[in-house]
Amino acid sequence: MKSTTNPEEKRFSFLNRDPYAEQTEGPAGLVPERKSSQATVTFTESGEDDAKKPSNSANDLYLKSSQATLTEGPAEANEKPAIMTRARLLAIMFTLSLGSFLATLDQSILGSALPAITNQFGELSSIAWVSAAYMLTFTALQSIFSKVSEIFGRMPVLIISLIVFSAGSAICGAASTMDMLIAGRAIAGCGGCGVSTMVQVIMIDLLPLRKRATYMSYMSFTSTLAVVAGPLIGGAITDHWDWRWCFYLNIPICVVIAAICLITIRVGVPAGTAKEKFARIDFAGAFLLLAGLVLFILALNWGGKDYRWDSAAVIVTLVLSVLLLAAFIYVEHKHAREPIITMRMFTSRSLTPALVSQFFLGAGITFTVLYLPVYFTVVFGASSTVAGLYMLPYLIGMMVTGLIMGPIVSRFNIYRPFIWVGLAMMTLAAGLLNIIRPDTRLIVVLVLIGIFGIGSGIGMLPLMIATQASCQPRDTATAATLALHLRNVGSIVGIAVVGTIFNNSLISHISPLASEYPQYGSLIYSSINDATVVWNGMLPANVHTSVISAYVSAIRAIFIANAPFVGMSFLLSLPIKHFSLGQRAPPNTSKATQQLNNSNADNV
Repeated sequence: MKSTTNPEEKRFSFLNRDPYAEQTEGPAGLVPERKSSQATVTFTESGEDDAKKPSNSANDLYLKSSQATLTEGPAEANEKPAIMTRARLLAIMFTLSLGSFLATLDQSILGSALPAITNQFGELSSIAWVSAAYMLTFTALQSIFSKVSEIFGRMPVLIISLIVFSAGSAICGAASTMDMLIAGRAIAGCGGCGVSTMVQVIMIDLLPLRKRATYMSYMSFTSTLAVVAGPLIGGAITDHWDWRWCFYLNIPICVVIAAICLITIRVGVPAGTAKEKFARIDFAGAFLLLAGLVLFILALNWGGKDYRWDSAAVIVTLVLSVLLLAAFIYVEHKHAREPIITMRMFTSRSLTPALVSQFFLGAGITFTVLYLPVYFTVVFGASSTVAGLYMLPYLIGMMVTGLIMGPIVSRFNIYRPFIWVGLAMMTLAAGLLNIIRPDTRLIVVLVLIGIFGIGSGIGMLPLMIATQASCQPRDTATAATLALHLRNVGSIVGIAVVGTIFNNSLISHISPLASEYPQYGSLIYSSINDATVVWNGMLPANVHTSVISAYVSAIRAIFIANAPFVGMSFLLSLPIKHFSLGQRAPPNTSKATQQLNNSNADNV
């Protein structure tokens, strides 16, 4: 009997057929370009029988301006083509941008409030978990949220995520103990992950690929703006009000987001009973992925801080995480009916490098920006506020270039050159940062981190566009979420690795110095955990200079290790293929549908 297996479903098929290979020309020279996750926008008259609405999958998103429907099939002959108004689209994009801003602000605002929190609870040893608890749940749940939203619908998941995020923020604001605060942060991380993920996938559902880059640049701008504004807002609230309002502030923002979404994005729930939907959830895969990632993140957070890297706690946790993640891959590949992460995405010669590149990019950015404020504090005696201001060349460079990259990619229908140029600039800047010395002029460092920020803005958004363009429409939301997931995991790995390199290098330079000047030994050792000791005036000039040199040597060790990470991201981007971002329909698509696609693409 002749096999009916779809060759696109072959897994691990590098030697056979790439499931995401570039399309070839069809009849009459027409290139059937890859369609975006939204192919057609059609509207039906208000009051029309719901049974007449086209629905090709449980993943369809229904926008009901006047019973507007987004589907992946051609428009029905009896439907009246219409165009979603720009005002409605802008309202939706504003709401999604606000959600992106909120998820980022909740992380950046905390830094300014941590001293006040420490003073109130007096548990400095636990303060790191206030950030780690949020990061742990946020990172571990991203791919799971994306899959659940395909089954239950985007809007229900978004609204529930906003409720959970508000509840976690309320618990943090009302916390009476450090444990309660940490628990609230973990809950808020669950909600923040859902909000961030839904912002991404709803935008993918709404916009054709060739217009998506423009709005993605706006999202990137709001996220970077939150990074810049977070410490300022947190400092103002803490100094003039109460640190608890750094968390209570999230609640009214969530209410605004939910209200606008309910007005502008009225989505139909995918077909099926609750029992049928729950049966579609890959519970085994979800458990293995969640448990594996949680253990992995825990091990990286413990290593070098709570426990030695060679301790049983760290080694056992890492081994268990690897086993669980390996079991997850096996279950998804062999048994899952609806996998959380589709393994066929890792058989593509173009998509796979784009995804893996995100991991190294996340680690490389963390390497560069995490300890630069320490450099400014130690070498130039800058306060925390001034050290933050010295990071503005990086943030502004990334924000400005990221804002203009989207329209450029959409206008010229190219993205690979920008990926290569951006990542090459980041690699160059990361390598040149190895030249820093205690006597390096401040302007030189600011220029280098500005180049790194400009490269980030040029390369990151086109890399995400390449990820979405390299996969089939059904996998777009999953691939985009997975790319962000891998970047966040890379950041966590980067935090662990950079912390280990810095601490080991600093101790190796500080210990001989303490032995050489035993009368200042306690002060010298205390500088390992408190960089402000360098400038408190209690060390003589020669010891002061030696401690600064020790710090700079440790920071240079970070940059030496960083360049290969960013360079690996650049090398992985080289095999990425170009797929057109246009909306020309395949040859068998009706002329009316082609015109409707073009009109809606031009409108948005």
